[in-house]
Amino acid sequence: MNDNPSPRDEDEPAGAGVPAAVPAAVERDLPPGRHRVLREQLMREIENDGETPAVRPRTALWRRPAFVGPAVAAALTVAVVVGAAVTQQAAGPPTTHADSSDGRSRGEATRSDESAADLLAQVAKAAEKRNLPEVRDDQFVYTERNDYHWKMDPEKTDMPCPRTLEAYPYGVREFWSSVDGQHNGLQRERGTDGEVVEMSLGKQLPVKNGVTFFREVEDELPTDADGMYRYLYGLKGDERASGAKSADRKAFAKASTLLAEQLLPPKVEAALYRAVARIPGLTVYEGSVDAAGRTGVSVGLAGDWPEYRGHGPTRHELLFDTRTLAFLAADTVKLDPPADSCDSLDAGDLVSSVAVLKRTVVDRVSERP
Repeated sequence: MNDNPSPRDEDEPAGAGVPAAVPAAVERDLPPGRHRVLREQLMREIENDGETPAVRPRTALWRRPAFVGPAVAAALTVAVVVGAAVTQQAAGPPTTHADSSDGRSRGEATRSDESAADLLAQVAKAAEKRNLPEVRDDQFVYTERNDYHWKMDPEKTDMPCPRTLEAYPYGVREFWSSVDGQHNGLQRERGTDGEVVEMSLGKQLPVKNGVTFFREVEDELPTDADGMYRYLYGLKGDERASGAKSADRKAFAKASTLLAEQLLPPKVEAALYRAVARIPGLTVYEGSVDAAGRTGVSVGLAGDWPEYRGHGPTRHELLFDTRTLAFLAADTVKLDPPADSCDSLDAGDLVSSVAVLKRTVVDRVSERP
């Protein structure tokens, strides 16, 4: 539990708490339409004698990989997400999210008595001990990520209820992002039809109050907890935090975005965890789950987040590996039971998840670690 709760603005319900435990995952058959997709994909592979599906390039040129933090995931047209290690042949194409769905949408998270400040202190110390080799300007940050949003999950949307399915992240993607922002990168993903799609990532442009590439992270982000706290809250000069819960949520979301979107130098990452530990209202949960089905220990902030008002109170989490304390994912979890027959999410289900599968530095576009 957080040791520094504060009675601030009442911009969320007082009862926006968290259930003591979440039911275990329910096994389900493949959703309608999935058998057809798999059958068609198998026939294509037989016809191609097992060859890798052809890559269809797109001409779209992106200014930057449009990652969306947990608090803003539904707002943009493209969202890309990041996360920690998964076993996969380095030369093989990414798989779709639906191919590894077991346990992804509901965990058995239970509230822990451990202090969020104590846990984040341990996470910060572990981050400081990690080594980052020298990074050259002409290299690329390689990231493999598994995005999940319930509106793109056929298991959750197979019902005669109105659904808007545009602009939600879904599936495994790979990114090659320029270290100095001055070289063209690449995004690669595979659709549910098995087709590999590529998009060019254009040179990165600096943005106001944010960072878009690794060199900017090194130059702009603080390496001390006080400086990072002020950065997360957007404080200038002698300005002090307002004490509003909405400001706490924005700071937590900003930290989540940085962890999921960027490769952070060890000192920057450690400062980030120490700054997050100062956000009031944090709780620790054991057995939290991400889009890749991995479980770990999480630090969460519950409330009525504006972008998720349709779900009532939700908890936004930073998920860590229980052994290494490495960052795994940024999740959003529903806290209330279904409101009506068209509400297909139970308490404890993932609303969205940003899971970092691999992240490292490579010498060229299309190179995998």
